[in-house]
Amino acid sequence: MPTITSPSRRSFLKTAAGLAVGSSLFLGGCAPAFNTGAKKTLNFWAFSDTRIAWQKKAWEMYKQQKKPDFEINWLVFPYTQMHDQVLVTSQAGSGGPDIADIEISQFSRYIKGDIIFAEMTPKLQQMGVLDQFYLPSATDPWSWKGKIYGIGNELNTCLLCYRWDIWKKAGVTTTIPTWDAFAEAARKYHTDTKNYLLDFPFNDWGYWWVMALQNKGGFFNAQGVPSLNSPENIKALQYQKNAIKEGWGTVRPIGQAYNTALDQGSISTVLGPSWNFSGFTQQSLPDTKGKWHLMPVPAWEDGGSRTATWGGTGVTVLKTSSSVEEAMDFVLFEHTSVEALLNDFNIRQVWPTYKPALNNSALNEPLAFFDNQRVGNLIKEVSPEINKWYNSPFWPETTSACVNYGLTPAIQKSDVSAEAALAEAQRQSQSIISFESA
Repeated sequence: MPTITSPSRRSFLKTAAGLAVGSSLFLGGCAPAFNTGAKKTLNFWAFSDTRIAWQKKAWEMYKQQKKPDFEINWLVFPYTQMHDQVLVTSQAGSGGPDIADIEISQFSRYIKGDIIFAEMTPKLQQMGVLDQFYLPSATDPWSWKGKIYGIGNELNTCLLCYRWDIWKKAGVTTTIPTWDAFAEAARKYHTDTKNYLLDFPFNDWGYWWVMALQNKGGFFNAQGVPSLNSPENIKALQYQKNAIKEGWGTVRPIGQAYNTALDQGSISTVLGPSWNFSGFTQQSLPDTKGKWHLMPVPAWEDGGSRTATWGGTGVTVLKTSSSVEEAMDFVLFEHTSVEALLNDFNIRQVWPTYKPALNNSALNEPLAFFDNQRVGNLIKEVSPEINKWYNSPFWPETTSACVNYGLTPAIQKSDVSAEAALAEAQRQSQSIISFESA
């Protein structure tokens, strides 16, 4: 079986050197760690004001409860520059953050050479809280070789969000246990209305990922080796191809046309986690308030997983910090404080990865946008079914190959099979990895 090896030292340093161009300009506006009277200050780097709003509230709670001997300096930078400079400053050994938000798709770049983050596993074990998290969302995205280097509070449980007003009028059942049953309902619906229950994007991997992870598929195996052409992954893509070929599914429209289709009801389902079924719909489709309901994602077979996880941002502690223990203590405090996590639900409607917080009744209040459905109970019901998955240093190379050589050709070309497309995607990803690892 092939294994993943780290890229050559030369290629890694070349990448870091390239990112360093202009870094002095970027860092000129950053405050380094400094002392404020008798207290030291830790720098927290982030790329979104809205994401750290709850963390700032958690910090105020932490100060009241623990009386720490340090302060936190909150710094928000553009997404790309922040992630670039986390790498540059960690290689330089100074000038970077003590704590940093790391978006899920960016984590892989930091495990290509020496790991730059402090490991959280021992502290989590010491606290006895590991089994209190939904790990596929809380730690899997920021883990490598069995070690945890970051933690996220965003549960991102995937659900099927549907226009209940349209479904009711068309007589579509809301009890759909499997994808086969969904296809049957979608065929009848399309015959009756000429519209579609579900679309399939050709230029991103989101829906494919949800369906593959449900079936214990994904981008990588436990060793971090790409597994794009696994039977589970092929099955998910073949289902999408069949839907389009048979006419009951459609390729996703581009740009505003997609929003229009959902608004007018020619497509009546959104698949994904809360940032999609809640964040996207409320921001992009405000006139549809009260017309949506949520249900579990159809399983591949009776008793199979009815959900997945998709996306997220984790909090990390840098090894270069002079205050690793203090930084770690705060990060794990905010992720195990029910009150702090409830603040993020109130701010962004984020359901938490920490089970004691998810069980709080405040997270199951009726939600007006979803016709006063109690969404929290549904999320609690299916979240234990999220399957484990694995990251790799070669996430961007593999996900790019998956889309460009796998999903896009298979969805757009009727004569390209799912098996052949994903086999080519697998070959391309392995070729890129072999080149970078030479």
